[in-house]
Amino acid sequence: MTWRKQNNSFFKVAIASAFSLALPFCAVFSQFSLPAWATTLADADGLLLQNKLKQAEDAYRELLEEDQTGDAYAGLAVALAKQSWPAKLLEAEKLLRTAKEKFSDNPNVIAAAGYVSYVHSKTVASPAKRDLYLEAAEKLCKKAIKENSNIVIAQQTLGMVKIAQDDMDGAVDPLRKANNLAENSVNLTLLAQVLLHLDPHDKEAEEFVNKALQLKSDYGPAHLQKAVVLTNQGKHEEAFMELHNISDSGRSSDWHLVEGDIYRKQGDGPSALASWAKSNSLDPRNPEPYKRRAEYYTNRGDGELAISEYHNALDILPNDFQMRNQLAELALRQDKLEVAESEFKTILAGKPDDPTAMLGLARCGFRKFRKEGSYPADFTQLMDKLQNIVTEQSVQGAVIKNGTRDLQEKIDLSEAEKALTQNRFREANSKFTGIIEKHREEPFELITLGEQCFQEGDYRAAEKAFTYAKDMNEVSTRAEQGMSRINNQRNEAARQVKLGDATWKIPEVAIDHYKQALSADPQYSNAYYGLFNLFTKSEKQDPGQAINYALCFLEASEDANPLRKEVESNLVKLKKKSGPVKGKEN
Repeated sequence: MTWRKQNNSFFKVAIASAFSLALPFCAVFSQFSLPAWATTLADADGLLLQNKLKQAEDAYRELLEEDQTGDAYAGLAVALAKQSWPAKLLEAEKLLRTAKEKFSDNPNVIAAAGYVSYVHSKTVASPAKRDLYLEAAEKLCKKAIKENSNIVIAQQTLGMVKIAQDDMDGAVDPLRKANNLAENSVNLTLLAQVLLHLDPHDKEAEEFVNKALQLKSDYGPAHLQKAVVLTNQGKHEEAFMELHNISDSGRSSDWHLVEGDIYRKQGDGPSALASWAKSNSLDPRNPEPYKRRAEYYTNRGDGELAISEYHNALDILPNDFQMRNQLAELALRQDKLEVAESEFKTILAGKPDDPTAMLGLARCGFRKFRKEGSYPADFTQLMDKLQNIVTEQSVQGAVIKNGTRDLQEKIDLSEAEKALTQNRFREANSKFTGIIEKHREEPFELITLGEQCFQEGDYRAAEKAFTYAKDMNEVSTRAEQGMSRINNQRNEAARQVKLGDATWKIPEVAIDHYKQALSADPQYSNAYYGLFNLFTKSEKQDPGQAINYALCFLEASEDANPLRKEVESNLVKLKKKSGPVKGKEN
């Protein structure tokens, strides 16, 4: 790994002052009459560049007594840390403490400390300690870069820290700078890895991978990223060949992760799960296999398993707010309101003005209202703040991406759920249907939307989503299952309405059956018609209640329903008798 970079301006000053300024790594010394050990330092740097770590370690050790700048200390620390042995890592940290006392201003020493801190972050089991080491590495690298932006190890380590923090956008700039300073197989591959994460079909990333393999044909990580490129292009057999160009000793946790990805895209779920399990066994602190299983279980319809895997991944990456949002959305679809609410609140604790989390929390509130008849505490304040933020985003023209949905789609979902709390079924259905139409070519999105609409009680919208999805091989089984659930609920609603009709002379019993029908299908028009008639014609006459149920019937029934004229006519008479309606309930 290239970790020091020549900056010729440093060589235009006197030799003594050059050493006090801490020359960047991989400096060329042949232009000047330097101490004899300086040439050996260049040799040690060369060994490190060739990944001959033990030889580099031995060479740097010989230089420590005569080191007047701290560069040998820095080189030895990196050589030790790259060997990944716990004892050598501890020695590297001890060495850097000594170097800090002697050469506190040397940016190479600071950069080396950043790299060692990054390596140490990979060895700790505690997510909290891991984050502390990553934060320290980031701080040290930024400090070194501020002193000298041409220190490659600082730029490269900063990029790797951002990858470890799942901040791929933040990793691009330092890794691109590292690659511009030293275009080698390592920097090319790291940059390609990040670009492919952001865009699986990134053409520049493919070029970088190919160039990395041209420079070093046996570089395993480059073959791994080449496999990623090929599988994203649908060339699964070629991707497997690339994977198997990597020797057994180089088949790391990430190797098995990519193998699982290829199996999954080939439709072999059991093999994919086995590969991801192997990935986790090799590195339990790698969050990616957990995320892959969560996505797989979500798409398969195993919400409980998916939620469990998301929790496993969040134990490692607690600040991955995008993943928290995915978990919260899944919990909302599974009607696990407490889990969803908790995750949205956690996001807002870290990002107080995040509109997607606020919209999610608002949707939890609307769902709770429909279930319990009351909103959560502080709901009014939440909605006021949300309105201000959404208005500001709209004025600025900002769009916040969250998976495949943007901010406007989240707003539409929230507005649909708000309409449901006010029994404005037609408006809600229009919102849901509009979103479904946008995703009618996306099988898993259709399933997701169908399940959401089902949980919200809008079976007509759910049916539309499942109808589109049932012709798509990837999700046809789940779509059929969704349709079956809708039919079961409608059949139960019809059964309860018949019981209500049969017990009409006992209003309390009839009312209970009609309400059970609405529990089965919240928009079952015949149940609203039965309640409307009861509160209009029986001993339970209540004009206010009757009006509310009449309005619900008109919202829920089809335009061609022959009972609409009767209800509309009676509704006019009821309104004249009772005056304005103060409230609604169902």
